[in-house]
Amino acid sequence: MALPAHLTLLKAGVERWNFTRIQKPGTIPDLSEADLSKQKLDGADFTKSNLDGVNLSGSSLVKAKLESVRMAKSNLESCVLRYADIRNANLSGSKLRLASFEQAILSKTDLSNCNLFSANLSKADLRGASLKNCMLEGANLSGSDPRGADLSGANLKSSNLTGANLQKADLRGSSLQNANIEATNARGADFSGVDLSGANLGKATADTTNFAGCNLSGANFSGADLRQANLSGANLSGANLSGANLDTANLAGANLKGADLSKADLRAANCTGIDFTGSNVEKVNFSGTDLSGANLAEVKNLTSEQIVRIKKDDATMLPMEFMF
Repeated sequence: MALPAHLTLLKAGVERWNFTRIQKPGTIPDLSEADLSKQKLDGADFTKSNLDGVNLSGSSLVKAKLESVRMAKSNLESCVLRYADIRNANLSGSKLRLASFEQAILSKTDLSNCNLFSANLSKADLRGASLKNCMLEGANLSGSDPRGADLSGANLKSSNLTGANLQKADLRGSSLQNANIEATNARGADFSGVDLSGANLGKATADTTNFAGCNLSGANFSGADLRQANLSGANLSGANLSGANLDTANLAGANLKGADLSKADLRAANCTGIDFTGSNVEKVNFSGTDLSGANLAEVKNLTSEQIVRIKKDDATMLPMEFMF
């Protein structure tokens, strides 16, 4: 429970609160479980304070100092935390629906199991943060920096990750259906087994990224950089890969039925065992591509010039006109 003296001091105003903190740097404020809803606390210094279970719903904490704060299982719904410093803090299990963290510093902060439904995290610093099992459906993470963040098991359906930096982020077991990941840097991220159906990854940087076993049906990868990416066993049926760079990518066993591969670069890619039925391969670069066991019998717009330098075996199926 909050200490009455600390609560009284805060109610005297942010200026007095901050002055007292400077005068008594060794004091650790305890405002746990206090009702501070709909308060104006912009610029308040809560560094290392105990705010576990606090109710700050609807409050304004613009540019507040919350570094290393304890704020687990708290209520910050619709709270405004723009430009706030919340690094190394513990907000695990908190209610953060519709909260605004625009340009906030949340590096190495524990946000696991939080409800961030439709929250605004645009341009937030999330490097090394834990967002494990978070509800982030409809959240705005555009321009954010979650490099090295743990997003495993997170619900990111219909979220906006445009221009975000997802380098080496762990997204295993998450849901990203219909998410907007356009122009995102996802180099080296782990999406293995993730549902990305209908997601927009146009012009994304995803070289060396792991998409093994993903559901990518209907996803948009037009113009994406997928060099050396692992797409083995992925479901890419109906996906748009037009103009994508798949040089030396691993697509072994992937499903590419009905996919648009026009002008894609598949040089030296591993396409063994792929079913290309109904896919558009117009102007695809197949130079050095391994198509052993692949089914290209019913592809669209394939020319004899495209398959001169392919690697194939007796199980490779080509259109009838190229079999003789």
